[in-house]
Amino acid sequence: MPEETVLRYILSVLIVTILTAFAGASPVVKPVEGRAIWIDANSIPTNDTDMSAFVDSFAHANLNILIPETVRRGYTIYPSKLDEQDPKFVGYDPLAAMIREAHKRGMEVHSWVWVFRQGYAQNKGPIFTKHPEWMAVNKWGETLSANGGLWVCPSIPEARRYLLSMFKEIVTNYDVDGLNLDYIRFENQFPTSYCYNDSCREKYKSTSGIDPITIDPISPAEVDWHMWREDLVNTFVQQLTREAKAIRPEVKISASVGSMPDAARVSLLQNWPHWVNNKWVDFLTPMAYTADADNFRKMVASEKISVDERTILLPGIGLHTQKTVDPMLEQIEITRSMNTDGATLFASVYFKEPWQTALSSGPYPASAEIPFRKPGQRVQTLLELANKDLKKNPALAASYLNDAERLLGYIAYRATPVGYIAPIPPPLVIPTNVLPLPTATVAKTTIAPVIDGKLDDPAWLTASSVQISYTAMGQTAPVATEVRVAYDDTSLYVVYIASEPDMARLKAIVTKRDGPAFYDDSAELFLDPWAKRHEYFQLSSNTLGARFDAKVNNTSVNPDWTTASTQNSGGWVLEAAIPFASLGVTAPKPGDKWFANFTRNRWTTGRVEYLAWSVPYGSFHRPERFATLSFQ
Repeated sequence: MPEETVLRYILSVLIVTILTAFAGASPVVKPVEGRAIWIDANSIPTNDTDMSAFVDSFAHANLNILIPETVRRGYTIYPSKLDEQDPKFVGYDPLAAMIREAHKRGMEVHSWVWVFRQGYAQNKGPIFTKHPEWMAVNKWGETLSANGGLWVCPSIPEARRYLLSMFKEIVTNYDVDGLNLDYIRFENQFPTSYCYNDSCREKYKSTSGIDPITIDPISPAEVDWHMWREDLVNTFVQQLTREAKAIRPEVKISASVGSMPDAARVSLLQNWPHWVNNKWVDFLTPMAYTADADNFRKMVASEKISVDERTILLPGIGLHTQKTVDPMLEQIEITRSMNTDGATLFASVYFKEPWQTALSSGPYPASAEIPFRKPGQRVQTLLELANKDLKKNPALAASYLNDAERLLGYIAYRATPVGYIAPIPPPLVIPTNVLPLPTATVAKTTIAPVIDGKLDDPAWLTASSVQISYTAMGQTAPVATEVRVAYDDTSLYVVYIASEPDMARLKAIVTKRDGPAFYDDSAELFLDPWAKRHEYFQLSSNTLGARFDAKVNNTSVNPDWTTASTQNSGGWVLEAAIPFASLGVTAPKPGDKWFANFTRNRWTTGRVEYLAWSVPYGSFHRPERFATLSFQ
């Protein structure tokens, strides 16, 4: 039996014995803990005096890992021989200065590098200025993603080699302690599901015989197409790790990843548990950004389950989501109670007083050693401290032993030859039988209904009626929902008649415009007036009348529509009027066809149920599964 396994067994017995005998709170002092912070480029100073004070602010908070934004939007912060330096830093080398100041204070520096996202809406950047042919595109030939980014297509060999050379330049020329990979993914969310440029299409077609632009996303062919693109990302991580460590073996490779692994695979084509299984990353900084403690706990739990002790886990805490220091302190405590190896703060621009003092006077009163650096020595430190405190503070000793046991698991996995571990299939829903897309006619009315949440208007007596009969995955809906729809020369009128046997548990919290009304019991209408399955409106309203609206992912689009709701013992009614002019379209003529889906979010059971007229087999944001509305 390996020595680490024996020692871990002994530690497990000791921990259980001690904690059974002594109850105590988790210790404030952690001698071994990763305490990282992402440093956005906008915060980085441009002279040595300010840099010294800047790094001091992190040292005083007893942080030990600085992650400065080194490559972003196609620019570098340092003078590069391969790329253009950010104009803000011309004449100065902030990376060299930060490394120098951080190492003086016993802190590490891991360069935060954008990988495939290298341009944005306002400035496509130097990389895409020189190589516009490297851009990823969606099915319609568009390059700009929903979040305003321009992305490198990882199927292009020249683009891959360029990015690898740029990241290796950092490792070669600077005493940097690691690389932190950001945007190491595809964008796979409508409407910019990448990539369908000539390179991807031709390469995939040569191996599969299928043009990917023709693949139905709920067909078995989608799984192979997904894994083919996912492999482009996986092999980039593998190659970068191999080549960077060939230059400097002590360099650590980490990645900022989607916090929920299944969602990361589906929406980002980012299979980070696969990277962990194959030892291509030394630690992870998942982006668990939320101000809500329960949501944070769920995200960290999912991360822990996915990697266990096979890597070091430093969950990201989003300071930008928090108005006071309390959520940060609570989330640090959650990372400790859930046996992670530390935390990473996002980001330096938000890390001001009182956040700095809150750390040094709270969870970080003293410095800590970094768990992934010389982990064997870190285990020894923990065992020595446990032995020292065994009698005077048994709970503290048990905590040290617990940290040592977890770190031994990491050491054991890193030391065990595993060969290549192939990825498992992605968690895509490929139904055996696909329900056909429904159709409905929309009756024209001469008398517009009064939007008051009641059903006493003549328009509703002659309106077309459809049933929300299924869940989003195609099962029979647990409750009945009728939708009636009508129109006139100015507006579309819709009313939801929702049966609800447990009205006492109706969820209705959101009150603000563009708040997440879909997180309440609510009605949603997805509307594509152009019938192109490309652009669409999302209109959501809860039973309080709070409205959320967007055009695809653009929440700044706010159509001028009205809603009203009423309730009774058996359910609720939600009525809406949507002027065509507010959508930027003309009134439909008889015979015109639009695409749409009527959906409902039901929360009364304590767990959300997504119900739909046309089954999307996944997210409602799937316009290829919108049904047809024919105007009479």
